[in-house]
Amino acid sequence: MLRARRRARLWAAPLWRFNTWMILGAAAVVGFEGLEALLGTFLMAPELLPFMLLALAVYWVFRERIVGGTRRLRRRARAYRRLRRLRKAAREAVVAQHAPAAE
Repeated sequence: MLRARRRARLWAAPLWRFNTWMILGAAAVVGFEGLEALLGTFLMAPELLPFMLLALAVYWVFRERIVGGTRRLRRRARAYRRLRRLRKAAREAVVAQHAPAAE
């Protein structure tokens, strides 16, 4: 199962990279237009610039917290699965140890 998953990832990696570059290209075009509109707005109303910077900082902090929390949750789930497998193997070893030997 792990080998198949690894092969699928290796096969799909170029597709993901292509998709990523397409998204980045589109975001650059849209982002440039958005940046132009944003800067134009700040030329007309420069008093809003500190609020925009604050909003960007708050967004960045929340995004980092969410990503960090997701990573922590994945690590804990992986550790729990590993612990469950170890406990199962230990139980099976105890059962096999106490089982009567077949002759």
